[in-house]
Amino acid sequence: MWAGMLWSRALLSLAMMAFFVVTVFSRFKESREAVKRSWWMKLMILLFIIPAITVFWSEDSSQWARAVQVKLPLVFMPLAIPVFRRLGRRTRSSLLFTLCGFIMLSSFYSYWNYFTTAGMNELYLKAKVFPVAMSNDHVRFAWLLTIGYAWLLYALLKGEIDGKMKLIGYGLLVYIAVFIHVLAAKTGLMGFYIVNALAILTMVPRKLRFPSIALFISIPLIGWFLLPTFQNRVKFVVWDYQNYSRGNYVEGLSDGPRILSYKAGTEVFSRHPLMGVGSGDVLSETWQWYDVNASFLKNYERLLPSNEVLLYACAGGILAAIVCLTALLYPFFMKNIRGNMLWLCFHIVSVIGFMYEIGLEVQHGVFLYGFFSCWFYSMLLPAVEIEAV
Repeated sequence: MWAGMLWSRALLSLAMMAFFVVTVFSRFKESREAVKRSWWMKLMILLFIIPAITVFWSEDSSQWARAVQVKLPLVFMPLAIPVFRRLGRRTRSSLLFTLCGFIMLSSFYSYWNYFTTAGMNELYLKAKVFPVAMSNDHVRFAWLLTIGYAWLLYALLKGEIDGKMKLIGYGLLVYIAVFIHVLAAKTGLMGFYIVNALAILTMVPRKLRFPSIALFISIPLIGWFLLPTFQNRVKFVVWDYQNYSRGNYVEGLSDGPRILSYKAGTEVFSRHPLMGVGSGDVLSETWQWYDVNASFLKNYERLLPSNEVLLYACAGGILAAIVCLTALLYPFFMKNIRGNMLWLCFHIVSVIGFMYEIGLEVQHGVFLYGFFSCWFYSMLLPAVEIEAV
């Protein structure tokens, strides 16, 4: 699944289906009981069920099928939690280093393009970044970098890695941190600083907090002077903000089209507040809004409502929005793990990301959220306990 996530959508789909079959036949009874006892798992499955039932009022059945099919991991992954829980600490550590190794391999492809293509630094002044794995989806790829960094940092601070592997672990940690700043995608940078801030507050020993804070503050300064991609990204973000905040929607903006997509989604929802328009018709309804209110946008700038809760509202009405928001916020109220640094980092970054990106509408985003939320859930709860709220 991890290899497919980075390099082949077809492999990811096949691997998930195979994994689901193994899960069903090996631990289905445990999976069913776990879902019965866990409100969080039920809510995740509801994130699939709610769009699925909108088939009854979606006129575009083919678009509905595409929108729902991509959400299947939200059903598969909660059922896999009993399988995840049977993996030992050594196996988890091996898989952590495997993931970091995959991230490093994928970074070589990006660095190759960066160093062999002229004008790459200038692209960062035009809302672009250098090519990345995951079908060049730099938003989800940056999210993956944050997840890998957070998991590795947590394991190192928790003492789950020792001996020679600890030195390798810190080396990988520095490598991923540097790559996040070279890539300079906003999602990755936002996640990186959230992870480190929470780590300092919750896991770093008090005597090491001052040097940790000093290093934390110095990282963006070092990046500004040493990494042209990071510097140009900051310049572009400032320019982008100045334009869309003044209502100057010029081609090439990054966040300007998102602002317009919020307006489109709000209009669609206000016309259909109870039932929504159905998952199959959100695309056509927002496109009609653009035709009337923002015809100057190019086709590639016409986005679906770039907020996951708003998109659920457009598809299924107010109840769907409430379910989506509840599912996203519920992890912060699970008393046994809500204070855990890794759990907090993952869900804070995810929720913030869902406010400006529709991660649950694309294959990579659904897999990242479904897999790693269930993976961390299985890691952090005691072996004899499914959930305590």
